Amino acid sequence: MKIQMCDLAGQYNKIKHEVDEAMLQVISASTFIYGPQVKEFKANLEQYTGAKHVIPCANGTDAMQISLMALGLQPGDEVIVPAFTYVAAAEVIGLLRLTPVMVDVDYESFNITLNNIEKALS
Repeated sequence: MKIQMCDLAGQYNKIKHEVDEAMLQVISASTFIYGPQVKEFKANLEQYTGAKHVIPCANGTDAMQISLMALGLQPGDEVIVPAFTYVAAAEVIGLLRLTPVMVDVDYESFNITLNNIEKALS
């Protein structure tokens, strides 16, 4: 029996009209990068979170890269990352010439624990 992790088609079908209309607006205007819809999203997210600045990103990988770049880390600096994670986490660390330090996760929560982080510090 196949177990479906998430039903993307079902989720899309629930909001299909809204998504299709928004996509058509973007395609018709050909404003794919920082167009009016992105600017509106940015403003709404700043207001919702109370943040002074929001940087819209194309995906989570870009967001991780920007976050790590903002920390001012230098090539070779170590970054602790869960061993049970999506490959993009280690990919971004390597792209920035940082050193990934894989840390085991708790088998019940799948999160890294303070104890495992402390063991990984060098």
